[in-house]
Amino acid sequence: MVAENYGKNSIIVDAMGGDHAPGEIIRGCIQASRLLDIKIILIGDEKKIRSFAIQDNLDITNLEILNASQEIEMDESPSEVVRTKRDSSIYLGTKILGEGKAGAFLSAGNTGAVMACALYNARRIEGIQRPAIAVVLPLAEKRVVLIDAGANVDVKPVYLKQFAIMGKAYAETMLSIENPAIGLINVGSEEKKGSEVVVEAYKLLKNSDLNFKGNVEGRDIFEGKVDVAVCDGFVGNILLKAIEGMANLFFTEIKNVFLSNFMTKLVTLGLKKPLSRMKRKFDYEEYGGAYLLGVDGLVIISHGSSRAKAISNAIRVAATGVSMDLVGKIRDEVKIVNKNDRGSEK
Repeated sequence: MVAENYGKNSIIVDAMGGDHAPGEIIRGCIQASRLLDIKIILIGDEKKIRSFAIQDNLDITNLEILNASQEIEMDESPSEVVRTKRDSSIYLGTKILGEGKAGAFLSAGNTGAVMACALYNARRIEGIQRPAIAVVLPLAEKRVVLIDAGANVDVKPVYLKQFAIMGKAYAETMLSIENPAIGLINVGSEEKKGSEVVVEAYKLLKNSDLNFKGNVEGRDIFEGKVDVAVCDGFVGNILLKAIEGMANLFFTEIKNVFLSNFMTKLVTLGLKKPLSRMKRKFDYEEYGGAYLLGVDGLVIISHGSSRAKAISNAIRVAATGVSMDLVGKIRDEVKIVNKNDRGSEK
């Protein structure tokens, strides 16, 4: 397939990825097309997309459809996808991105396949050995970048340093945090604490030009002691899912308390709006998607259970990353830090 050049002001959206594809993906794209001045290209099985749109009376005239004949299951091996699913939405979407014919690629599908295809087709930013997923943790009056949130279970010390560099660029570019404070997630604050990998990563970060504040424990993150929290994807994903689970438990318990009797129901009337605002802070659908940083092209990964609202917000996230030239800022930051620190890594 030879795709046209859609330009930087365009987002390619995987229509076949996620638990509610293609219906909720289509709806999300329609919503985003009404709100954003950006070209949206749905990529996937064209017959299924058009059939679903007709069935549910959805107006897709503002969307472009790009056919991809193969589909990828959520449990498929990433390496097999790269080798055998080259007419799938994820493979073709990342290929178009890698050719510089689109501004970003977004998928709620198989995360491993997205990562593998993005690395194969768009390559890595020079100086970055592994990409990482960056998410923003909403705190009381502060936002903290968590990196890596699930892309790399096994890491080397230098990977963690590179995650810190990308996290810095992200915090500066997207959150307007000047010279963000960086912490390494560990089981204690002491320099010698943790695994051998983390101890060695500490040394690399300490000897860099980054604003490194040392090790941070889980509670330190929620106290806002750092702007960027660095860890491997195993720790990061568990932390992220634990936060999501605790938020759900908290709001369920609050609801049960407020609805327990007539008097608490009266109190609820006055607290409904502030509680709703608080709940939205922890709702993944409000954030839409997370950036896969380190790929030489803008890639956004959405939650597998994303519905229209989450997809629409993910497209907004993608559009913001394109307009802020996030990939370019990371590329520049990597060059600066590596130039200053040359010779410090083994």
